[in-house]
Amino acid sequence: MKNNDRFNATEFSIEYCGLELPFEFFSSEYILSELEKFKELFGSFVKIENATKASIKKYYEENKKTLGENTRFFAYIKFFTYDGRDYGLVGGKTNYSNPDLSFDYLNSNKKDNRFARIFLKQESLEWSNTIVIVNHKTIPQKENDNKEALFIECFLQRRFNLFNS
Repeated sequence: MKNNDRFNATEFSIEYCGLELPFEFFSSEYILSELEKFKELFGSFVKIENATKASIKKYYEENKKTLGENTRFFAYIKFFTYDGRDYGLVGGKTNYSNPDLSFDYLNSNKKDNRFARIFLKQESLEWSNTIVIVNHKTIPQKENDNKEALFIECFLQRRFNLFNS
C-alpha cells in the first residue's frame, strides 16, 4: 500500500489468476470535492450513510418532485473502509423502485470474478455502508433516463478508478 496525499488516494496491489496489478483508490472526501466541480453537469449528488434499499427509496420519495418524474435510474459509488477512512471502490447504476445495491462478499461456492469483492477478501477489508448517489438532470424523455444514468456510471468509473458492479 502506498499513500498519495496530493490526491487523497491509496494504492493497493490486487492479484488475480497469478497477475498482480496496482490500483489507486480515492478517498470519499476527494471524490465529493471533485463531484462538486461537476455538479452543473449532473442533476444532483447526495451522500447516504447507512445505505439500504429502504433508505434509498425514502430519499427518492422525499425528493421525487425535485428529481423529476422521469428520473427512475441513478448512478452510485460504493466505498470500502481502510484505516478509518472511506475510499471509492465500485461505480454502478440502478433504479429507485428496486435498488439492487449489494454489500455482499466473494462467493467461494462458485466462480466469482467480481474484482471489488476479490480485493476486499485479499486485503481483509469491509464495505463501508455509505454510498453516493449521482442523479442526472431532469429530462423530458422518459426513455433517456436509463441511458443517462449509465453514461454517468461510465464517467464515475473512469474518473475515480472504480470497479463495475
